[in-house]
Amino acid sequence: REKAANRYAKLLSGVATSPYIMDGATSVYAQYTVEVEGRDGVQAKLKEEGVPTAVHYPMPLHLQPVFSGFGYKKGDFPVAEEVSERVMSLPMSPYISEKDQQTVASALRKAVSRP
Repeated sequence: REKAANRYAKLLSGVATSPYIMDGATSVYAQYTVEVEGRDGVQAKLKEEGVPTAVHYPMPLHLQPVFSGFGYKKGDFPVAEEVSERVMSLPMSPYISEKDQQTVASALRKAVSRP
């Protein structure tokens, strides 16, 4: 997965904001989540191209029902709220081929450039 993540990072440079992993830290890359403007429209365009996506984090933690007892409300964490509207996960597995990743990257590049 780390090799696949590194490939995505190179392929998507300048197209989408890829995950940032601090020096000395690691990720298992269970998902490869990127940030794009106009996520819902981009997802629809990717679907047209046969590229599946998922939104694993549609709502920031402070607005999820399990945290309702803390009294947080919309607007308390505006950055988290904004990011939650822009993130989506791309196809990821330890077996994803470089060719498949190139297909995903090409479709994403096309999707973000189309109005």
